[in-house]
Amino acid sequence: MSPARPRGAARPRLMFVAGETSGDHHAAAVLRAVGARAECFGLGGPEMAAAGMRLDLDLAGRSVIGFVEVLRHLPYFLKALALAERLLRTERPDLLVLVDYPGFNLRLAARAKSLGVPVAYYVSPQVWAWKAGRVRLMARVLRKMLVLFPFEKPLYDRVGLDCALVGHPLLDAIPAGLLARSPRDPAPARLGRLRASFPWRGRSRVVGLLPGSRRQEVARLLEPMLEAAGLAASTRPGTAFVVVRPPAAPEAWYRAVERHRAAGLDVFLYSGPSAEAYRARAGFDAALVASGTATLETALLGTPMCVLYRVNPLTYMIGRRLVRIHSIGLANLVAGRRVAPEFLQGGLRAAAVAAELGRLLDDPGARRAQREGFLPGLRSLGGPGVARRVCAELLSLAREGRAA
Repeated sequence: MSPARPRGAARPRLMFVAGETSGDHHAAAVLRAVGARAECFGLGGPEMAAAGMRLDLDLAGRSVIGFVEVLRHLPYFLKALALAERLLRTERPDLLVLVDYPGFNLRLAARAKSLGVPVAYYVSPQVWAWKAGRVRLMARVLRKMLVLFPFEKPLYDRVGLDCALVGHPLLDAIPAGLLARSPRDPAPARLGRLRASFPWRGRSRVVGLLPGSRRQEVARLLEPMLEAAGLAASTRPGTAFVVVRPPAAPEAWYRAVERHRAAGLDVFLYSGPSAEAYRARAGFDAALVASGTATLETALLGTPMCVLYRVNPLTYMIGRRLVRIHSIGLANLVAGRRVAPEFLQGGLRAAAVAAELGRLLDDPGARRAQREGFLPGLRSLGGPGVARRVCAELLSLAREGRAA
């Protein structure tokens, strides 16, 4: 039986659920676009709360990756799911807005469907990589899908699910003046201006190290990144390394940075607001990057990179049997081929990473080839205004839900 919803002139009520750092970030941008036009509540993270949503549970703060890791935290996720279901019944939202996080959110979508609450899904699960059968499930329980990539829309069109291509939110987040527009290396003068206000100014080369935003990623990737940095620096005097720490990540995760600095590596730990962090990253000559959204950011900034990936061995073994994609890095997937080299699991060895990093630092042709390879895919992502487009879709659906 459908829960009764308030009628009249009251603002529509939107319930959001996001369970990862990236989902918290993307949902917060949409919430800022919604502003006072709707009453918003739900499960998410600190950015969503700062954007004005009533945060009923910090679900993003407990984000984990991998099959084994999810099993370890199963009691917590079951309690979170029960809370979300209770909110659906008691708060009677006009629309449930789910952001990525499919293992949790698709279960909640089915429950919302049974309660008569329409569901919009923003940031599609990676059905093009694995679990393609989810597409038909989503067609049954969702009112609308809002996708980021052009190659996603035909998958939903084929099963009759109403789907809109809204574009990628990074195009709103990254200042337009920093976006890569050609395969050429940035001029030294431009790099100098970008670095001018940072502690690593004056270094002949600067390399970014981005080990991820989750504790597990940092634990598995930071040390091999620093080891590769030490090897690359040994034959390239004047090279500095910058470990980028997302503001929400505790500094305690990065103790290895101080140890390598004490051993003589010219390394900095940096955390800053988004616009400044993007400016810092646009000034890097190259980067070592955890697979995922950070690779797409790095490509959009025009910074050549190596992609690193390491998870629990059992998770990797299961994933290899289920996933059918040519690359693990999101930037490579958008490009349609492996443009940036990838170092995965057992193949993630410091010496191999250092050799490839050295090639990017020393060879302008290698840097140019990466930028050139990424540009067509990046241009397919669309233009700014993503949050406004998503906001318009959600408010339209909420009005539709109130009229039903």
